[in-house]
Amino acid sequence: MKRTILVCVTAVALSGTAWAQNAQNKDQKPAAAPAASAQAPAMDLMAMGPGARKVTNEKQTKKEVTEFFKQQEEFAKKGDFESAMASYDFPVYMATDDLKGVPETKEYSREEYVAMMKPYYENMPKELKITHKPTITVLSDSLVMATDDFTMTLGKQKVTGKNASLLVKRDGKWKWKSMIEAGYGGMPAEGASGGGTQPAPEGKK
Repeated sequence: MKRTILVCVTAVALSGTAWAQNAQNKDQKPAAAPAASAQAPAMDLMAMGPGARKVTNEKQTKKEVTEFFKQQEEFAKKGDFESAMASYDFPVYMATDDLKGVPETKEYSREEYVAMMKPYYENMPKELKITHKPTITVLSDSLVMATDDFTMTLGKQKVTGKNASLLVKRDGKWKWKSMIEAGYGGMPAEGASGGGTQPAPEGKK
């Protein structure tokens, strides 16, 4: 990530320099093209990025992540708060928007997340029913994106929605890293609920 940011910053700086030089020399004749021998070496797309991190067993990875989701549901049903918290790769990143459509994002330490989420586990309505239909996209053997089409039913209320999450495989175990779900911005955490396989941004599930 640091390398990516450095590359982006360098590109912007070089672009700004080139623009300034062009403005100063707009009346001058363009310089001759550099000789072929002075050109930078060709980029090796197989030595970095997705070219260097090919998925080795997509079927197995999807199976592991599916089992991870089922495990998370069991934690929620049992109210196993400690096991659920052990399933996160802290710090975690949450994103949502408020009812006016203003985005909100925040990074949470373990302490912050535990303080926010504990009321949710302690006050989960027993009559709340949630079903999930996840779609898993494998980026590498250690990075997975997932979207979940969920349905929540509470008494006569029924809500459908979507959320998205990033999972990482750390020390052989899949863990939550980032979670996105709409509509929880500016709301208190206590007493609210959302529908994903993971806690919604701001912890309102």
